Amino acid sequence: MEQPLCLVRNGPKGKLSLNPKVLKVLRGIWQPVVVVAIAGRYRTGKSFLMNRLAQRRTGFPLGHTVQAHTKGIWMWCLPHPRRADTTLVLLDTEGLGDPDKGDSRNDAWIFTLALLLSSTLVYNSSGTIDQQALENLELVSELTDFIRMRAGTGERAGEAEDSEFVRFFPDFVWAVRDFTLELRADERPISEDEYLERALMLKPGYGRQVVAYNTTRQCIRNYFPTRKCFVFPPPVGAEQRGRPEELPEAALQPGFLEQVERFCQHVLAASRPKQLQDGVELNGRTFGTVVTSYLETISSGRVPCLEGTMAALAASENAAAAAEALVEYRRGMQDVVLPAEQHELSEAHNRWLQQALAVFHHRAFRDRDQQQQLKLMEELQAEYGALLQQNEEASRTRCRELLAVLARPLEANLAQGAYAQPGGYHAYQADRQRLVDAYREAPNKGTKAEEMLDKFLEGRKAEAEAVLKADNALTEVEKQLADQKQQAELLGQAQKAAEEQNKQLEAQLADQERSYQKSLRMMEDKMQAEALKAQEEIKRAMEAKMQEQERLLKQGFSERAKLLEDEVASLRKSLQTQDMVGHICKTLQAALKTACDIYIAHNKNKALK
Repeated sequence: MEQPLCLVRNGPKGKLSLNPKVLKVLRGIWQPVVVVAIAGRYRTGKSFLMNRLAQRRTGFPLGHTVQAHTKGIWMWCLPHPRRADTTLVLLDTEGLGDPDKGDSRNDAWIFTLALLLSSTLVYNSSGTIDQQALENLELVSELTDFIRMRAGTGERAGEAEDSEFVRFFPDFVWAVRDFTLELRADERPISEDEYLERALMLKPGYGRQVVAYNTTRQCIRNYFPTRKCFVFPPPVGAEQRGRPEELPEAALQPGFLEQVERFCQHVLAASRPKQLQDGVELNGRTFGTVVTSYLETISSGRVPCLEGTMAALAASENAAAAAEALVEYRRGMQDVVLPAEQHELSEAHNRWLQQALAVFHHRAFRDRDQQQQLKLMEELQAEYGALLQQNEEASRTRCRELLAVLARPLEANLAQGAYAQPGGYHAYQADRQRLVDAYREAPNKGTKAEEMLDKFLEGRKAEAEAVLKADNALTEVEKQLADQKQQAELLGQAQKAAEEQNKQLEAQLADQERSYQKSLRMMEDKMQAEALKAQEEIKRAMEAKMQEQERLLKQGFSERAKLLEDEVASLRKSLQTQDMVGHICKTLQAALKTACDIYIAHNKNKALK
């Protein structure tokens, strides 16, 4: 994208809608996306930081008055400067607390969308992190009114569900602009992160005032255990005036530029590709689907459900993946020239089936009951079966036409009475054998060569008997022997046709078994890979919770730290569940193998009938 575009429009009466033009852009991005969103009070310079992340001086619209300039959510897609084959998606959101708008619920939805869509959420404020700054971020304490972990949890999320949000929420960066204080406490220098942690320290007790003081702080600590702080000195000296985006680089304070560079380097290095549940990474296309789902839910007056969104996305993507795989198989198999020999069909089928399954697994995810893959296998087998029938018809047509051409000399001699004389039967037999030899040597007859030759010879049985009967050079005994020989030859050809049919059936059943074995192996590999991703996600959440637990213990909040033990234990249980996936895979593989064996045996019995 050459410049940012409005992704989410904020219309009259706070109605949020998706810009279809931008959705089209997202659908064309197949790379993983790293999504960085910025939120904060209006007129605090959010757009400037986003332009710097884009490594541009201009891009996101910058305001020049006391009025909020950015409306809705603006998006800029750029090649990631640090990650190969990855797209950086920057989201600049409408400023919170705009008095001209005066709609706190609309602010909450904008903030919620920024949080749900991002890998890293930057909160931008000015001055210091004091009580007022934290009150401006009280939206965090209301998130459970705007997000559900799963459907059917009532008006508010329960504590167990609330604790799961950490697995899906972004990393948090607090950017404090125009910071003029000295980073010191207890007569020693402190880091920016320590400054943030001190601001988030809780007060002991459970009185009304203490609870009010702690609520936002506790929510930030719970939802964003991975957090970072950057403080930025004023961009220009006291004697200078002007906004940083309006001034040349040389006019900006070195300390300010250094902090901007540190901020950009951290965000670009630490932000991971956007993931949903179980570590499923989003690309531009699936990111667009998720945005659409959230906005449709909000527009209908409902609350976004994380698991519901994930399930709907998986169903949609898996169906699309199966359709894409089927197209890939058809594309490859259409290059097979008919009629073809059975081994040629088998080789092409196995090659393109594997390619189709690779296409499916590259896009599909969370196909937990494997129904979509099994349905795909049925469709692929149906495609292969239809191609086999087409090949048989093409083979019959080719052989029929070939035999008609080869039989012309024989038919001409019959018409001219060349065999209606003494010794005519031997001449007829010799000419017919030359026809058979020429037929066998002809290439590209396909899978019905013996069957069609059998029908051809059987169809000329009466003709041969008539020539034999008319040959006066043969005695009756010789005619009987010749007739017996002809019957034996016809029987032998019928056996060849039957053997041909049996070999084709065996090859086709072998194709089916190989196909399902490949499917099972790839299915198991996919499940194992998804389990590993889910384990990584859970481990990150556990580490973050344990770090927060350690912070609470150091700050003297042992009771609150103990409460986190239940959350860590729950995550550890989830991790053990994921460890069982390998056993589940093997059990599922055995069950599916049995089902496949039954399916193949059924087809074999059906074919033999």
